[in-house]
Amino acid sequence: MDDGSRRLGGLESDVSAIKTDVAGIAAQLPSLATKADLMETNAVVAEIAAQLPNFATKADVLATNAVVAGIAAQLPYLATKAAVDGIAAQLPHLATKADVNDWKVSIIQWMIGTIIAMTALTFTIARFVH
Repeated sequence: MDDGSRRLGGLESDVSAIKTDVAGIAAQLPSLATKADLMETNAVVAEIAAQLPNFATKADVLATNAVVAGIAAQLPYLATKAAVDGIAAQLPHLATKADVNDWKVSIIQWMIGTIIAMTALTFTIARFVH
């Protein structure tokens, strides 16, 4: 019987260890997710998955970065607001097409008058020289 008692003692100690392990597992059960919890999580994951096609891919972001870099490269060559305001302030003082036409007529009249005066002076000098 010694052998039977020894085996029975070993069995009792193994059952005691199993009871401790089962008690630890039973203590963890309330914190585990239920099937209903997983269904709710699956619904949220499905909503997120439905939104994924609307997000930009890495290639889209890289293409946008390239466009932004191109725009940034052009910025130093663009006029500032102060420069445009300075040009706008000068516009009222510039000649118009009508002003240029008036000056053109005036210059032509002066040239004709000068030619007539020079011709008269040439004939007068020629008359006195002969």
